[in-house]
Amino acid sequence: MMEIGNVLRTKRKRNIRIAAALFFGLMLLTTFFSNTIQQLTYPKVRTEKAVHQQLSYVIKGEGTLTPRKIESVYDNSGWKVALIEVKVGDKVKKGQRLLTLDTTEARNALLDGEAEYKQNQLKLEGLQNEFKAAVYAQSSEEELRKARVALEDLKLGMQIKERKLSGMREALSKQQFVVAPLDGIVTEVNADLGVPAAVGRPVIQIADLSQGLGWKLTVANEQVRGLKVGEEVELYMNGDQRDLIPAIVTDIKDAEATENAAAGKQLSFRVTVAKLKGGEAVGIHWERKSELAMATVPKKVVHSDAQGHFVYIVEERKGPLGNKFMTRKRYVKLGDMDERNQVILDGLIGEEKIVAESSEPVNDGDLVRM
Repeated sequence: MMEIGNVLRTKRKRNIRIAAALFFGLMLLTTFFSNTIQQLTYPKVRTEKAVHQQLSYVIKGEGTLTPRKIESVYDNSGWKVALIEVKVGDKVKKGQRLLTLDTTEARNALLDGEAEYKQNQLKLEGLQNEFKAAVYAQSSEEELRKARVALEDLKLGMQIKERKLSGMREALSKQQFVVAPLDGIVTEVNADLGVPAAVGRPVIQIADLSQGLGWKLTVANEQVRGLKVGEEVELYMNGDQRDLIPAIVTDIKDAEATENAAAGKQLSFRVTVAKLKGGEAVGIHWERKSELAMATVPKKVVHSDAQGHFVYIVEERKGPLGNKFMTRKRYVKLGDMDERNQVILDGLIGEEKIVAESSEPVNDGDLVRM
């Protein structure tokens, strides 16, 4: 009987141990699955490490060549346009006729003025004779004074008239034709046949090709590092990067933000290729490497707050039920940058896992899944 009791007690203890093991196993399994399910609710992140490399400064863009200097030609004569002798795109030489003006009214006005002047000459002769007669007849001082005043008044009027006639003759000789003040290409014609030119508005615009053609391009601030005023670069023509022409960088200045572009730098180029007239499509693909290779991260992973610039790194913490991953702020000191990458001068040793992307925004101390 005692042996049977011992056997029963042994079985009971074994069953208790088995039940306890099953219970604790079930608890561990439940906890494990609970942690696993909980981890699925954490933001999913993708990480990168800092890369030791050179920065790459790249300038890309396309546009149209335009004359660097435009000369405006005016006609203030007020005479009607009789003939337009050039059109947009024509090459012209200095002194070449651009417009012929209708001088009919001006010539008639000159003829009328000359006739009036001759009439005054006849009046002058008559007054001179009258004055001589008054002197000979010993007329009173008052009568002589009046005759003298009338004589002098007519002479002064004739002097004024003579100057006006001289100006009219000069205008007819010089202003009958509107001529080119320099060699160049006509870029604009604002004249209409039969009507005078608008006051204050140029009738002809001429591109001064001796000053070359120009192009302006606005790029991000970081793209122009290493590019200097006076440097020669190559532009490509009409979208063909094998068809290259030389250009000089003439200016680099700040460019304000617009509706379509952020603030940056405006680059000005000068082209002096003789075969070009302006209006040609050009582009640039310029690239230069930084002198030194340094630790870099993508620009998009750098954030900032009141304390400075920082990146989020992921720290791994080991535990009995599995490893946990937590984000931490790491403040860094920034250096130079290019279009995509940012140099990190201090704050990283190079092996940190830096949050590059996350399924939702993360903060310092958040648990995440890799």
